[in-house]
Amino acid sequence: MTGVASMGVTEALRALARQEAEAIAQDISGVRAVVIATGDGFDIASAGRGAVDPQRIAALASSMSAIGAVVSAEAGLGRSTSVTVGTDDGFAVVHAATHRGMDLVINVIAGPDALLGQVNYRTAAAARSLSSA
Repeated sequence: MTGVASMGVTEALRALARQEAEAIAQDISGVRAVVIATGDGFDIASAGRGAVDPQRIAALASSMSAIGAVVSAEAGLGRSTSVTVGTDDGFAVVHAATHRGMDLVINVIAGPDALLGQVNYRTAAAARSLSSA
């Protein structure tokens, strides 16, 4: 984690990210994992009930967020805020956030029993919390 610390990830940000990740995992039925990462793909905090590799998810979520930003820019839709990937067994939501100028991504992996609207709403609230801290 030395590299992450040198990129401006403070202990206060790490604690807030951990709190938000755990709250999303607890608040929403069907959430398997939550990973909050820097925009360039370094895991800051994670929580959940499933067996996922937070470092790997962080890197993939960063790439997904970047792809969403390019697609929305090319389509003239403005700044991308989230990307959703639907699967046979659930979905993943990657939501952009910032904290004191640092780009962050919140990745929520959910099973088929989770409600997409609820995940989007709660993840957006976590993004606002991280951005306003």
